[in-house]
Amino acid sequence: MEEVNIPFFHVDIASEVLSRLSAKDLSSSKCVSKGWNSFISSPSFLRILSERLEREGPSGLFFQRFKDNVDCVSRPITYIPIHKNKSFIQNNILNFLPEEVVIMSSCNGLLCCRSCIHPIDDIYRRAKNREAKELVIYICNPMTKEWIALKPEGCVVGDSIGLAFYPFGYSLNTSPLFKLVSIQQSKVDPHLYSFAVYSSQTGSWTTSKEVCHCIYQIYKNNKVFVGKRFNWLTQNHHILSFDVERELSKVIKLPGEASSSLTLGCSEGYLHYVCVHDEDFSVWMLKDYASSKWVLKYQVTLVDICQESYTDLTHCNVKRRLLLAFHEDLLFMPMDRCLFSYNFRSRKLQQLCYISMLQDLILSNPTVIQYSISLTAAGVFKEDQSDENKSSEDPKDVSSLKISKRKRTC
Repeated sequence: MEEVNIPFFHVDIASEVLSRLSAKDLSSSKCVSKGWNSFISSPSFLRILSERLEREGPSGLFFQRFKDNVDCVSRPITYIPIHKNKSFIQNNILNFLPEEVVIMSSCNGLLCCRSCIHPIDDIYRRAKNREAKELVIYICNPMTKEWIALKPEGCVVGDSIGLAFYPFGYSLNTSPLFKLVSIQQSKVDPHLYSFAVYSSQTGSWTTSKEVCHCIYQIYKNNKVFVGKRFNWLTQNHHILSFDVERELSKVIKLPGEASSSLTLGCSEGYLHYVCVHDEDFSVWMLKDYASSKWVLKYQVTLVDICQESYTDLTHCNVKRRLLLAFHEDLLFMPMDRCLFSYNFRSRKLQQLCYISMLQDLILSNPTVIQYSISLTAAGVFKEDQSDENKSSEDPKDVSSLKISKRKRTC
């Protein structure tokens, strides 16, 4: 561990103990002394904490009704925190943002949203007497309520955006930074997809030279970032993958038979595909991107799940149920008016909360974003001191905001 004012004799034991505390408790612990603050804020400890949180799964799930190319003013955002003892529904967690937004993606404690934009169809705009609205992208930390806003400049940015946040730097740069990747379908040839990339290191957007030929329509609200790649689920049992580093794309066929109940996720650094056929749950892992080789990792029936957990859910129509999310072998799914998680490793089924009031939302194929609270995302935004007259509350002045090294505050 790097040289800091360490208040502990046994550093390894202190790291092991403190890394098991919640983000809220760790934030409070930083105020004990300067030594505690330095230790908890050190990159070495934050790496240990980040690795543990990655293994434990998400802190909660964001839900929002998805309507492609439709104004989203009437689409509230729901958040369900996932705790060991209890979970409850929250509806106002993003009220600190200056306008209603559409949730896009999450990575290492940061959440990406965009402003509500009207359909591209000019006939619709004229019929509704509405003008085109400028796209604004928000990167925020729901835990600290910090946020910045970005307006795309210099290239065309679509309405499906992925976030990749590197809290410990990227390549030779050790400062925190993030990248955004936007995918857009060609208006001339609907089988062509292009990409726009934003880097907080340069503060600019660029249009990638990569153009992907994909005859299948992508699902804008079903994507996952794994390793260095964004993966969009498409129609006809395929995914479209984009390598952020090399800016190369690829269309990969999913394994097995097509299913209407499916989701993408990440476990142990690999892309996973989970699907349901009748009462059989299958988990596939993409072992090698180059050869598009999938391996079957788990296969279990609903009867097995119920018997192992002493729960009778065999009356549920799983074929009509939605697989909400998958992370580190933990599957989230709604059954019998409740939100459940099932751990394929431990074969443990856990009831998280009642979602009867969200039943219509859950069955509407909503956007579901996994979110993990992380101290690595705390204090990464600050104002550029060279321009103190600009306000972070005005999206027009967000060029004065940048991502930087973490603040250490109590």
